[in-house]
Amino acid sequence: MPVTTSERPRVILVGSRIRQYREYALASLAARYEVTLVAPEAPTWQAKYVDTHRIADTTDTHKLHSAVADLRGEVADAAILTWDEWSLVAVSAVAKRLGLRAMDPAAARICRDKYATRQALAAAGMATVRHTLAASEEEAVAAAEAIGFPVVVKPRTLGGSFGVMVARDSDGLRQAYRLASGSRLEGVGTADTVLVEEFVEGPELSVDSTVVDGVVTPVCIARKRLGPQPYFEEVGHLVTAWQDEPWAEAVVRLVRDAHRAVGVDYGVTHTELRVSAEGPRLIELNGRLGGDLIPYLHQLATGVDLAQAAAEIAFERTPDLTPARARSAEIRFLYPAHDGAVGQVVLPDPAEVDGLVEAVPLAEPGDELRLPPRGLTPRSAALIAVGDTPADTRRALDRAEGRSRTEMTGAAAHKLGARVENAVTRRFFDHERTAARMTVSGVRGVEWFRRGAGGGEGLNRPVFLSADDVAGLERDLNGLFALLKAVPDRLFGGDLRAFAKAVGMSETQTELVLRGASDEIAPLCRADLYRETDGFRLMELNTGSSLGGWQMGEFARALIKDEEFAAFAAEENLVHPDPLARITDVLRRQAPFLARVERPLLAITDWPDGFEKSKCWMEFVVPAFEALGFDPVVCHLGTLTYEDGKVLHQGRRVDVVYRMFLPGEMPDEPRTHDLVAPLLAAVEAGTVELFASLDCELYGNKGSLAMLSDERNRASFTEEERALVDRVLPWTRFVRDEKVTLGGEKIDLMPYAIANKDRLVLKPTLLYGGVGVAPGWTTDQKEWVEKLHQAVDGPYVLQERLLPTTERFLSQDGVTTEDMAVAYGTLIVDGKYAGTLARGVTDPAVGIVSMLRGAQIGCAFHVDDVAAEEVDGQ
Repeated sequence: MPVTTSERPRVILVGSRIRQYREYALASLAARYEVTLVAPEAPTWQAKYVDTHRIADTTDTHKLHSAVADLRGEVADAAILTWDEWSLVAVSAVAKRLGLRAMDPAAARICRDKYATRQALAAAGMATVRHTLAASEEEAVAAAEAIGFPVVVKPRTLGGSFGVMVARDSDGLRQAYRLASGSRLEGVGTADTVLVEEFVEGPELSVDSTVVDGVVTPVCIARKRLGPQPYFEEVGHLVTAWQDEPWAEAVVRLVRDAHRAVGVDYGVTHTELRVSAEGPRLIELNGRLGGDLIPYLHQLATGVDLAQAAAEIAFERTPDLTPARARSAEIRFLYPAHDGAVGQVVLPDPAEVDGLVEAVPLAEPGDELRLPPRGLTPRSAALIAVGDTPADTRRALDRAEGRSRTEMTGAAAHKLGARVENAVTRRFFDHERTAARMTVSGVRGVEWFRRGAGGGEGLNRPVFLSADDVAGLERDLNGLFALLKAVPDRLFGGDLRAFAKAVGMSETQTELVLRGASDEIAPLCRADLYRETDGFRLMELNTGSSLGGWQMGEFARALIKDEEFAAFAAEENLVHPDPLARITDVLRRQAPFLARVERPLLAITDWPDGFEKSKCWMEFVVPAFEALGFDPVVCHLGTLTYEDGKVLHQGRRVDVVYRMFLPGEMPDEPRTHDLVAPLLAAVEAGTVELFASLDCELYGNKGSLAMLSDERNRASFTEEERALVDRVLPWTRFVRDEKVTLGGEKIDLMPYAIANKDRLVLKPTLLYGGVGVAPGWTTDQKEWVEKLHQAVDGPYVLQERLLPTTERFLSQDGVTTEDMAVAYGTLIVDGKYAGTLARGVTDPAVGIVSMLRGAQIGCAFHVDDVAAEEVDGQ
């Protein structure tokens, strides 16, 4: 075959891999070289970048040799290159036979075998992690016990962290061995042994280096972001300046020594290591360009093109590695919350988010994604940001992630307990942070905290809300509160008595509530929510002063005293509101006479029957009320006395009765009138402020939610209001023996409810705190039917079951993590987010989140975007 000449040198590229991860590199080569692709299949997306192609098995040296020799003979100037992990050995062997520049074949074989790499380092006298091969579970257990737990178990010849798992005991070791030994990739050979090695604690880095005549130049260092243990899923990478890091010199030395030990003499390589307390330790050395778009990040950050550098080296030239700029670039991969098929991937336009460069879908509708250990890199999308600092890229990616979602189809059961975490939570559990920093002191086992939690135990960290979370909660909860206040006019012609009867109030309750009505409903509401895979959903919306949850501010102030957590909060721009300060601002506005009282006596008052249970957490906030300028006392209605139309507590005049009791607690009996009527008379006389008025409770109950949800009422609401209801409120109906609408179809409610108890929860309309609630999935069928029949035409609703997601908390062992479902008690005061009381349970199917069922209590911190922008502007 005659030799031809070309205006551009020919690069014979062996293997191109996945478009989303390698198109940038192929495009870069095509801009400078004539590219011929050798791959197992004909070009598809590659076609616009390649001039010619050959089809061959790129992992078989003999078959690859024939294709490359033919191509090499066509031109005078050619080089061979691969960034395909599985083709590396064959390419190096073919290159040597044809006199082309590539890595030494022996070094390539060592790079492809993690055990061989360990042996080469040990033979060179380098410090290496303790390691042993195992061909059975028993051998693996023995190896782990000899090395010492925890250990990492991995396949010898796979990549991408596939099949890799950390084990902390013998049971975990057996599971890890089965995962590693059973992991297979099509077309990739596997060894009959797995590698058991010492677990190295510390930050993980990857180093892309150029190698020319054995001279190793580390160029790009990326900080790895890893997913939750026990797996090693790489969820992101950050490329930024590294030369001044305290580990820089030791890392460069280790990388160069490792290349010499393995015998790597040419090419662009990708080294992975961890920086332990004793110094950097090599994880693996790969003889190809880094994956996961890391070289592309480096190009965005510095202008240095490692794909072209690899080609230059293949042509036996020394590449120019001079940076053109010094910025930070970061990629974040998005994952589904659970296994299933992709419905759609929704991503923001980069123009919408400052600093966002690209938002790339990595999965298409219909693609099956399975999370580790069942699947390999089940990513749905990649977000890429560039900024002057890592803080810039982090903030851009957080905002972009908040505007992204991956909708999955599949069994509803997959959604229950699916892990959904925002970026701040993931960073709190980042592998660079030690387990000791994954909790907050002053919470667990502290009697003061238990008292504020009503006798329960404290969550060992707060939950974290993003700025988008807070904005969305404000929007939806304010909208729902406004809609609830409109229900009497929209559905009852302004007749509050008819409204009260419809939500289930008795004659006594209705009389007292209407008598205690005010011109202005206090702008206070607390939503109890779960986070499902597609966002927050409402269990109930409580209104007025009897909300509870006000301990959250005191909890937050205690947590921020932890120095480690305070540093994390400052770095993440995390803040917490002061709910009591917000509430008392409303109180003072509604009772302007308090401005004339130096220290108003504020009686925090509950119903007598529940007082002993609530007393502890009511007393918990007494110091906070004192700091806000009040003289607070804690009591129940039976302890108040009346003289000359005034309310007294132990002989002292009460200025404000802060109402914690509910109309639902007031039975139809004379005692109710005896307790409430004198108080209302004092309010009418203007001698005391009742905060908040009793008519608040007309709106904050499950009956009013059923009215919003009922298909028969939709015509009374605007399109925007209907969309709000559909977005946040689960299907809710009064328990009636009648036809209702479900999913656009008419059904008989009672037969449906009897047959579908696992999908429903039965709730009284006027009680709170889980009282009287019957989750169908935790209730015996016979008991369920009995409860349903007793509830017909009574003050009860049926509500669609919510499927809460989970997030991580540090386990009791102080080393591992456990998943907990969180119920969010989110407070809105005067239209603004005022904090969240969090309750966590390890069983997402528990039904009722309460301390009796093991709930732990905590608070929330949220990202303050305004504070972050102010810092940037300084």
